[in-house]
Amino acid sequence: MSQVTIYLQPSTLEAAKSAAAKAQLSVSQWFAQFALAEERKSSCSWKAFLDQLDSTHGQASKDGLDFLLGTERYADLAPQRERESF
Repeated sequence: MSQVTIYLQPSTLEAAKSAAAKAQLSVSQWFAQFALAEERKSSCSWKAFLDQLDSTHGQASKDGLDFLLGTERYADLAPQRERESF
């Protein structure tokens, strides 16, 4: 296992110690769990990624991505002529 040295403000260290005590972990284990949770966030599935986008922008918000699903997606393109059927 790797070792890490970190520098914290005294108040931040006290907060970390308190959180570790509440979780019944050592400060080292508490930081390790925090780092592991951050690592898992970065390797999420596509579904989790898209759900996160929806929660950030709202499913039907103006800034959301649902506009990609509608027919308006191609509204600004020149009309296409009809194609031959086979």
